[in-house]
Amino acid sequence: MDVLVIRVIGEDAYFKLGILSLVHKHWEGKTNQICIATDDMPYFDLCFDFHEEVVVISTSLLTRRCSSLIFSSQRWGDIYIPFNCRRYRLIQIEKKLAKILEIASCKMINEADLSFLITNGEIKGYQQLSQSEFLIMTFIGQGLDCHCISKKINRSIKTIRTHYRSASRKLGFDNHADFFRFAKYISKNNQGVINTLCL
Repeated sequence: MDVLVIRVIGEDAYFKLGILSLVHKHWEGKTNQICIATDDMPYFDLCFDFHEEVVVISTSLLTRRCSSLIFSSQRWGDIYIPFNCRRYRLIQIEKKLAKILEIASCKMINEADLSFLITNGEIKGYQQLSQSEFLIMTFIGQGLDCHCISKKINRSIKTIRTHYRSASRKLGFDNHADFFRFAKYISKNNQGVINTLCL
């Protein structure tokens, strides 16, 4: 029987208990059990990081269900989902959590490419960042402004700003500071493919 290993990072005990109780509520009836990882445990399937306001889905969770497939280590990495609880109501958090758990329980069928899974797999129903939007986000996360990005990729400043606004809207950010913090986190953890999900 599979075990879903969950880690919750953050000092606020109420956030931790709240998330864990919601996970248990939405995971009822599933065949795999839930194990809560301690902070020093190196392995996890799902990580709720309240410092960075992100949920990390370990791709080993998806790939280990398909041992018959050959996976290229260059093409896979963890999947990152923005998770800012401060501005959302409980019902909105529950809906997002339900989607995250749905992804955590999905199975790979015949494709080992993360970008293929995001754009064509079971989670294709969610509106995702385009290649250009993701590229702009990672450049912003590296501290580049619109003028520098414009020169670097030979696109107009207006186009750069349009991609920024579109990426920000899809990811659910309503201010530049939250977008920049997430973009900085992603640029540090970028594996060369689109590894974010907009839920």
